[in-house]
Amino acid sequence: MAIVRWNPWNDLFDLHSQMDELFQSLSGNETGLRNGGGEYANLPVDIRQTDESFVIEASVPGFRPEDVELTFDAGVLTIKGQRKSETEDKQGSYVRRERRQMSVYRQVGLPAEVRAEEISANFDNGVLRVTVPRAQKAQPKRIPVTTGTSDQQSTVIEHQS
Repeated sequence: MAIVRWNPWNDLFDLHSQMDELFQSLSGNETGLRNGGGEYANLPVDIRQTDESFVIEASVPGFRPEDVELTFDAGVLTIKGQRKSETEDKQGSYVRRERRQMSVYRQVGLPAEVRAEEISANFDNGVLRVTVPRAQKAQPKRIPVTTGTSDQQSTVIEHQS
């Protein structure tokens, strides 16, 4: 039997996914969440954690960087994207057209100890990669212990010089 260190973030992310699935099943919409009157496709994400940062990766094929909006507020990273079809083809008519417009939406809760001003994102081959630097943990500081009052301490230091 292998011993595995418990990571509370895994439970939180699993809960978030389960809540997404619950709301999808309650709305009767299997392809996405209904949010604010518009249709949003569920945006699956991969989240990695290192000592220095969190890395969130989301597949958004067909989107351009200007189609995606990222915001961070109150410990929640929000990814929104909207893609519209702008091309017109005068030859023939469509029997079925599903790629015309697509919106994606996802919120990821992050711990408070992140450096929000240093969040960066890049776009490569349809994969959005967001890097969220973690705040440095306070390092223990050794505090010297002295004897007597501060006046006596300065006198002792002067005589040692």
